[in-house]
Amino acid sequence: MTAVVPMDGAAAFALAMVRLLALFLVAPFFSHVLLPMRIRVALAFATTWATAGIWGGAELPLLEIAPLTAAVVHEVLVGATLGFAAGLVFSGIAMLGEFASIQGGLGAANVIDPTSGASSVVLTSLLQLFAVVLFLAVDGHHLVLHGLVLSFQHLPLGGTGEALQAEVFGAVASLGSIIFEVAVRLAAPITAVMILSNLAVGMLGRAIPQLNLMALQLPAHIGVTLLILGLAAGPFSDAMAETLTRLTERAIGVTLGMENG
Repeated sequence: MTAVVPMDGAAAFALAMVRLLALFLVAPFFSHVLLPMRIRVALAFATTWATAGIWGGAELPLLEIAPLTAAVVHEVLVGATLGFAAGLVFSGIAMLGEFASIQGGLGAANVIDPTSGASSVVLTSLLQLFAVVLFLAVDGHHLVLHGLVLSFQHLPLGGTGEALQAEVFGAVASLGSIIFEVAVRLAAPITAVMILSNLAVGMLGRAIPQLNLMALQLPAHIGVTLLILGLAAGPFSDAMAETLTRLTERAIGVTLGMENG
């Protein structure tokens, strides 16, 4: 099977590839630091060629500097906004790691995250790597690519049809609630168990005043947190997988104007 790039031709191909590159620089998994830039460029080229039948009929602005610059800016905004929205759920998982670490007594265990170069708690790095694996397992990368294909239909190349509207940016900003939704929802079981653990330690301290609660509480919290994560690994994985799928679809829909934030 061959794909024909209509000639308008090279300009349309270049604009479509700009959208893909902007997406791959921001979107989850595709923007991972371990994925070399040359691989992203090759993937963007191949995907642009494969989707030529979708974006190929676009009417482009005249090949003058001002319209062409505006078209390039439009493609960068579309790709980057779509990738940013899809990646918000991973920011929620990072906050989940912070919540769980602080409540579980691991807040002081900081490491350098190799994916960002920033200092983060151990559970945050672990959960984000786990989330990337789950994202691939539930075909989240396919959801992102499907969103890209839909973007060519809803937001034609160069902004010649229905361009990216200012309201879309407000809707994407409202998706910031995803971060807190993911963190609070998935951290709720750990929070509940930590409350019970604190009550148990407090009652033990009242019953045996000679105990050094400060020395007992931290190891107890760490042990309980690791025990919960181990025993609840299956249900937790299912909940995280469902969250990744549902919220990625929601983020893509909001960005393309197919649903409200």
